[in-house]
Amino acid sequence: MAQQSVAVVGGGIMGSGIAQVLARNGYEVRVREINDELAEAARDRLVSGNYGLDDAVEGGYLSTDEKQAVLDRLTFTTDLEAATTGTDFVIEAVTEDLAIKGKVFRDLDDVTDEQPLYSNTSGFSVTAIANAVSDPSRVAVTHFFNPVPVMSMVEIVEAPETDDAVVERAEELVEELGKTSVTISDDPGSYGFIANRCYAAMREEAQRLVDDGIATEQQVDTALEEGYNLPVGPFSLRGIGEEWD
Repeated sequence: MAQQSVAVVGGGIMGSGIAQVLARNGYEVRVREINDELAEAARDRLVSGNYGLDDAVEGGYLSTDEKQAVLDRLTFTTDLEAATTGTDFVIEAVTEDLAIKGKVFRDLDDVTDEQPLYSNTSGFSVTAIANAVSDPSRVAVTHFFNPVPVMSMVEIVEAPETDDAVVERAEELVEELGKTSVTISDDPGSYGFIANRCYAAMREEAQRLVDDGIATEQQVDTALEEGYNLPVGPFSLRGIGEEWD
C-alpha cells in the first residue's frame, strides 16, 4: 500500500502527540499552525517535549536512525491548503473552544474535497462541529488521550449523518496505531464522551466527600486505588493532568 498522508491542524500538546504517533507508524504528516513561531514550537515539542522523540530514543523505543526517519515524514506549515491538499484525511487538534473549532472546519470545508475530517475534541458533539461544513457526513470525532504517545485509548464518536466509511477508517487507523477504540453515538445535549463523563461524576462525588469533611483527598484516592484497583485516584490524577498542561 502506498504511503498515506494526513494533515494535523494544530500543533499543541495533543496535535504534536498525534502527529508523532502517526509519523512513527509510517504516515507522511503535515502539521499546520497559524504562524511560524507556533509551527516551530510544535516541532520542538514533538522532538524534545515530554514523551517526544528524544524521550523515545533515550528510553530505547527508537534508534537515532528511526528518529530521523520519523522527522523526515513530518512537515510543518502555516498554509492550510498546502497542509491538506492530497491528504487521505485530516485531524483537527486546536484548542478546546467550539467557536475556534467551527472556524477551522469552515476553513477546511473551503480547501478540502471528500477526505474524512476528524476532530480531537474531548467533549463537543459531532453534530455541533459538523454544522460548520457543507457535507456533515465527512465528520467524526477521534478523541485521543493525553499523552498521546503513551495512552492507548481513542474514543470515536459518530453522528447519525456520519458516513459509515468515515467511522470505519477511524477504527482502522486506531488499530494501525496499536491503540484501542470504542465507537459511540453522538449526544448533542451533553459535553464529554464515555471516559470524561464518568470521570467527572467520580471527581464530583470525591470532592463532595472532602468538602463535607467526611474524608481527606488522600483517603479518597487510597480507597479508590485499593478498592477498585485504579492506578491513581481522582485527586492524584488531577495533579498529573496539571503537569501535562
